Amino acid sequence: MENKKINIFLSTFNFVLCFVGYQLVTTLLLPASSDTTGLASISRTVTVPYRAFTLIISIIVIFLNLRNLSKKIPFPLKLFLFFWLALIVRVFYDTAIRFDVKLEDTSHLWLYIFGICLPAVFSILISYDNIDLDKSLKWIYIGILITLFLTFFSKQYVFVSAEMKREDANIAFDTIGYGHLGTTGVILSLFILSRKKLLLFKKLGIFLFIGISLFSMLRAGSRGPIVALIFVMLFWLFVRGKNILIGTTIVIVSGTLLFISMNSLLNSIGKISPIMEARLKLTIYEGHTSGRDPLYQEAIQAFLDKPILGKQFALFNNQGGFIYSHNIILDTFMGLGIIGGFVIIWLIFMALKMSFNLIKTNDSNYWIALILIQEIVANMFSGAIYYDYLLSALLAFIFVYAADRQKTRIKKGQNRSLIPVL
Repeated sequence: MENKKINIFLSTFNFVLCFVGYQLVTTLLLPASSDTTGLASISRTVTVPYRAFTLIISIIVIFLNLRNLSKKIPFPLKLFLFFWLALIVRVFYDTAIRFDVKLEDTSHLWLYIFGICLPAVFSILISYDNIDLDKSLKWIYIGILITLFLTFFSKQYVFVSAEMKREDANIAFDTIGYGHLGTTGVILSLFILSRKKLLLFKKLGIFLFIGISLFSMLRAGSRGPIVALIFVMLFWLFVRGKNILIGTTIVIVSGTLLFISMNSLLNSIGKISPIMEARLKLTIYEGHTSGRDPLYQEAIQAFLDKPILGKQFALFNNQGGFIYSHNIILDTFMGLGIIGGFVIIWLIFMALKMSFNLIKTNDSNYWIALILIQEIVANMFSGAIYYDYLLSALLAFIFVYAADRQKTRIKKGQNRSLIPVL
């Protein structure tokens, strides 16, 4: 019995770390001031031990749940694991075998793949039935609250120009991640308000935290978190409608009101974050992509050069560096060809379908589906799957969780399917 409690605690703790561990630890232990010399060495004194700690926790969780390896793996999860295998082969070929490409310092990439992403994936999929999701939500929410409350008083700016500036949370937690943490804070707050009967003072506290989350998201100066929040909210409204017609009507009306009030909304945003207002106006009125267009074009050309098996996992430069295309679908077509590209599209479609059903059936833990949708949108604008361990972990979790829910529904005589019968 004691071993069972330890397993549940560690499995839950491991799950929570994927959401808010890095953000909380770096905020607590690293300086927020940009006027610090030796930033890289300072940040490594915290980030390296933290990564080692999370790896140890993941390995322990895997060993505690080895008996679950005998459980049947749903087809989407099998395909997702095969996708990761193909991606590893692609990266290995590009970094270790090809003679026409010389990449410098790929150790960081391999450490991310084998030291962060894959341990998170395997530890969560093997321990999902021992994760206390109610406690997970509580711990994640508290972790985000502490992180955003502390950074609310910081002044860690990254100057874009003399007039405008973006903001990091600390020297190891960048603007995009900071903005998305604010988005997550808003989403989880709204979920808690929609699911729980709370006393008035608790509701007021949550509304205050929503304000802090929005403020943090805006002053981070990154557009991706705003897009992700809008998409999640519209998806949520659409699904929670009593039928498709009502859901579609709600989305259309919401979108129309958003469009009509666009200028007033942008002006209000500008009072908090002038750079966010400027960047949103450039995007909305001029289609500005912050230099992503050349990356998209290069990725498309790489795919067209070798459409069957793909050409390369990332965009390479003459100095031995590499950068992702800022879109996981383009990344996949470029690296794994047309088959890999359709696989990632299918996996994302299935994840959205499962999320739809979990929200529609009012599953008690559909907050996970909302955060998964946020992560998918985030990686459509900035990010790569081999650097985003939370996206991979959530995909693995949703595939096993939805399969488990389907079995439960079948036992109860309900034939609504959360995953396809294959």
